[in-house]
Amino acid sequence: MLICSATLQAWADPGVTNLAIGGIATSTRSDYGGTPDKGIDGKRDGKFGHGSVFYENADPTPGATSYFFQVDLGQNNYINRVQFLPRTDADQNVFGNFNISIYPDDGTGNPAATPSFSQNYNSSYFGDSFATLDPGAAAPGGANGRFVSITRLDNNYWITFAEMEVIGSATPLQYTRNNDIALNKPVTTSSAPGFGAVITAGNDGNITGDFGAGSVYHSSNHSIGEYWQVDLGANTPLSYAELFARTSVNSTTEFKVSLLDSSMNVVQSVIVDNSDVNGPTPGYDHEIDFNGAIGRYIQVETTSDSYLAFSELEAFAVPPNLAIVPNGSNGVQISWPNTGNYTLQQNSDLSNAGGWTTSSYSITTANGTNSITITSPAGNLFFRLKQ
Repeated sequence: MLICSATLQAWADPGVTNLAIGGIATSTRSDYGGTPDKGIDGKRDGKFGHGSVFYENADPTPGATSYFFQVDLGQNNYINRVQFLPRTDADQNVFGNFNISIYPDDGTGNPAATPSFSQNYNSSYFGDSFATLDPGAAAPGGANGRFVSITRLDNNYWITFAEMEVIGSATPLQYTRNNDIALNKPVTTSSAPGFGAVITAGNDGNITGDFGAGSVYHSSNHSIGEYWQVDLGANTPLSYAELFARTSVNSTTEFKVSLLDSSMNVVQSVIVDNSDVNGPTPGYDHEIDFNGAIGRYIQVETTSDSYLAFSELEAFAVPPNLAIVPNGSNGVQISWPNTGNYTLQQNSDLSNAGGWTTSSYSITTANGTNSITITSPAGNLFFRLKQ
């Protein structure tokens, strides 16, 4: 059987959600009524008194077990990012010297011995929030696993947060940091960055909204129309962009995000309301749908007399369509536009996210179109275009 697909999934698609909601949370301990379930209840409200903040005190006893918070997603999933929304009624700077790990199900409903993803963070810096795209970039389709944990590597501090969000899907992801076309592209701004920020902080692949962690763009001036602009390099059909705001301090309450073509004409523009980060429904990650609009530059700007501050802008191109035509000889010809630096990949088993490899079929290019001819394969064979 031959199946070809160029369908990509984005954060707004029904199958890609905060997987932690509905999961089961556990922790080494909890204190002051800040039980584990409050860290995955879907409420970003960071005020402890409102009853939706997880809290765990440290155990500084020598030799004490490192304390942790873990969510069981119920089944193996494909994970793009892990993000923690901060407690907001107290600045407790607990995100330091910790590990994030993702473990697949071992087949008996328990974490496997070897994690599919594991990384240590902030060995010396302690901040108020944290977020990372590393799991999505770690493996094709995202890091696969059922259990997601944060573990402190020392026991000298407590751990507390409003929400742990695990963003992913039950099926392999196609949009991850690996095909973010804004990543590390040239940037221009209306004024120099200020307060120690750097101009590249807005597209460096780091979505942590904590300004002190060093990856938040912040303008030096405040005004209406203060902007940051990334050059994608060429007019490109775009699916969507994802804008991650600053946490803890609401430097920018409203963003104007515009797509411009190579002649600097505005193709599309949208206003993004960034809810008070210290309020009951704080803003953080915002999707901007471009729906195939073609442009080269994405501009983020202020709509009021304010500073411009955000942690990251990601942009994702619309994948080219695959055309499938029977060739009359028990096979098909597959063709797609020769544009966008897409690679044809194949996989014989969709349950194996790491099974995608560059197609072994010979590609013919003519009149701006790539094509391959395939006779009926033995068993299943799946194809996708990967940028």
